[in-house]
Amino acid sequence: MTADPYGILIELGYAAGIGALIGIERAHSERSAVLHQTSGGNAVDGDANGTADAGEGGGPRAGEGDGGRAGREAVDTPSGQAHAAAAAGAPNPDAAGAVGLGVRAAGDAPVAEVLGARTFSLLAVLGWLAGYASGQFPWVVAAGLVAVAAMMAVRHLREVGQGVTTEVAGVLAYLLGAAVRFDRSTAVAVGLLTTLLLISKPWIHGLMPRVRRVDLTSTLQVLILLAVVIPLLPDLAVDPWGAVVPREIGWFVLLIGGISYVGYFFTRILGERRGAGIMGVVGGLSSSTALTTAMSQQARANPAAIPAGQLATFVANTMMFGRVLAVAAVIAPELARELAPSMVAMGVVTLTGAAWSWRVLGNRTLGSEQTAALAKLKNPFALLPALQWGAIIAVILIAATVAHQALGDRGLFVAAAVAGVADVDAITLAASRHVTAASISSDSAATAVTIAVVANTIFKGSVALAIGRRAFGDRIAAVFAIAIVVGLGIAVAL
Repeated sequence: MTADPYGILIELGYAAGIGALIGIERAHSERSAVLHQTSGGNAVDGDANGTADAGEGGGPRAGEGDGGRAGREAVDTPSGQAHAAAAAGAPNPDAAGAVGLGVRAAGDAPVAEVLGARTFSLLAVLGWLAGYASGQFPWVVAAGLVAVAAMMAVRHLREVGQGVTTEVAGVLAYLLGAAVRFDRSTAVAVGLLTTLLLISKPWIHGLMPRVRRVDLTSTLQVLILLAVVIPLLPDLAVDPWGAVVPREIGWFVLLIGGISYVGYFFTRILGERRGAGIMGVVGGLSSSTALTTAMSQQARANPAAIPAGQLATFVANTMMFGRVLAVAAVIAPELARELAPSMVAMGVVTLTGAAWSWRVLGNRTLGSEQTAALAKLKNPFALLPALQWGAIIAVILIAATVAHQALGDRGLFVAAAVAGVADVDAITLAASRHVTAASISSDSAATAVTIAVVANTIFKGSVALAIGRRAFGDRIAAVFAIAIVVGLGIAVAL
């Protein structure tokens, strides 16, 4: 079989490129570490004349150990001067081979060998060649892997006190080069992700001191629920009315707990005000009911989080009105035109509430108790409250289904009021499909959707008052009441 020379060149280019990408990152990271180690940290931090910093009286700085003195003495050696010049931005001919070669000088202590773009490219090309030869000799890839791993192990043993990241990256570059021969797209994707992971070292190191054990525990709970529990739940209705699908309830339970979980990290990373705003957008795109419930639970457990919870609730409900219009516009544009005036007006009211909450968060001065409460903010992912809420949703779904079955199509408005308590999207989808099928008029469909939205808004205001108590729920209920009056007034007038 004749090989395609152009295809071979393309594959070689991909392999070399993947290796070079990883190698450039490693060269940059390791050379920075080499310069830092050679200079003894801040020991070589002199003025324009090259004078090293000194303590009071011109002597060595107080508390300086042998490592700091060794760093200054290294400047007197050719290698130390080269590294000091490189740190100052001056060209260094002696270090020109640092990418892919070791940097050593006679009489100096060993400096970590820097594996760079050329070395990693060669490793990747070596892997590609092994993959190419594996068509006739299947053992070649494994033999090459053993050889590369042994070479990396020897390098690691020579550099005492160094990590193994570069060595692992070298072995991976070889494997990615071989993978190019069999699955180019996967090899490129893994290569990019590998480089991204390597580059993220400063961010990861900065994040780790801020991560608490409870964060890891809650993350594990979310992943178990997502990857183990939900896939095992039945995806068909198990009740006599065909209303409750356990897997859908499971997703809703995860959504309630997950919104609080994500909001917790947004608050810790971005701050209270920005975190609440982003959390509201995310929650509004998925389920404003779930977000309102989660924020009410959080406000009850931690009163210091009430203003942020109110902001997130207002933003999420503003997004909900826009989401209803978007769903209707995709399926039945004429229904979207009927709904637009009332939905936009209700959205403006809740957006005003969000703007007010944003201003309160920006102007408030925290007392000592509030500051302590925010500092001790716990990860809010709690499975039991989310499961309890899932049971309530199941009851509501059964009630809506029974009402619809008993009243038929004439009970569309009643069904919309009952079902809208739990889910506005379902009624919006159903009404839009009826309009598209010409089974009901757009006016009737708009009325049904408006009833569902109003019922949902009343329910969320009640949840905010019942769970979050008056400190959290009073303003939520007041703004929601204004939105309902304005929306119904416009819907009736038009």
